[in-house]
Amino acid sequence: MYPLSPLLIYGMLYIFISDPIKLWAYYTQGDYWYKEYILTDVQECGSDYEDSCTRLYFKDPTTNKTHDFRWYDDKSTIMNNKNDYVYIVGEASLFGYTVRELER
Repeated sequence: MYPLSPLLIYGMLYIFISDPIKLWAYYTQGDYWYKEYILTDVQECGSDYEDSCTRLYFKDPTTNKTHDFRWYDDKSTIMNNKNDYVYIVGEASLFGYTVRELER
């Protein structure tokens, strides 16, 4: 029995620690979300190696908080939506939210 004890302890720790984390990740990852924001400003990212990068600034109409993120898409179409309501559509992941598209 003694030579199997470390394996049993490892197996119990694996079941009680990693399985709940795997289940939580499985059931929370990939949830789609969307929210309406006001696009307040569009700026260049300012780096030489990211020509297509645009920094977008949004205001939440309910809380008046300002959020920003980098966007790698056509800047001219985004400039036309400035000061308009924009839906941000994304996916929840383990490290936060991933923005997939912007809709008018």
